[in-house]
Amino acid sequence: MLSCKMGADSKCILVTGFGPFAAHARNASWEAVEELQKLWTNSVEFPDVELVAEEVPVSYDYVSNRVPHLWKKHSPLIVLHVGVSHKADSLTIECHACSNGYKRFDIDNKYPDETNVECSVLETGVDVEKLCDSVNENSERSGCKACVSYDAGRYLCEYIFYQSLSVEPTKTLFVHVPDFDKYSSIQTANGLYDILCYLLRNLKSS
Repeated sequence: MLSCKMGADSKCILVTGFGPFAAHARNASWEAVEELQKLWTNSVEFPDVELVAEEVPVSYDYVSNRVPHLWKKHSPLIVLHVGVSHKADSLTIECHACSNGYKRFDIDNKYPDETNVECSVLETGVDVEKLCDSVNENSERSGCKACVSYDAGRYLCEYIFYQSLSVEPTKTLFVHVPDFDKYSSIQTANGLYDILCYLLRNLKSS
């Protein structure tokens, strides 16, 4: 876990990226989050806000156990989960996540037992359309564009999104990022930085 040391009155945002899986020996999501951590450390816009970054294994059991713990431990202002998608051509902001339908094996060769899981869909409380517009307005500076998605893929990305939405949907967001052949890690980090700044400004104004 990566974090900056802050004072007693510090506030926290939590950002996660995923570890290696399948063909992704280097996961673009985690490498972008590491670059984002550097940007945040050097930023002066929100000096009282700590960014905690955590690499998450592509494991259903790990996610279901770890995510509630992270919420309880950090009481974050915002939780931003980041994952890679080979389909993504830009930062892809997800709108909702489903409780079931996870049949693809994780790195432990497992998937969740959904015997007693009722089908439900949870939506983020973030206005993703306005957020997307804001990212695109800054795209010349950041090198990143954004789009909105209603299909998070029914794998660990959607699974972790659902776990956090079930805790606090108004503070939770998931973004799929392109692989290295489309955006560099620094490009992606710039776009994620813009997303966090937008969310924090909205928190202040509300």
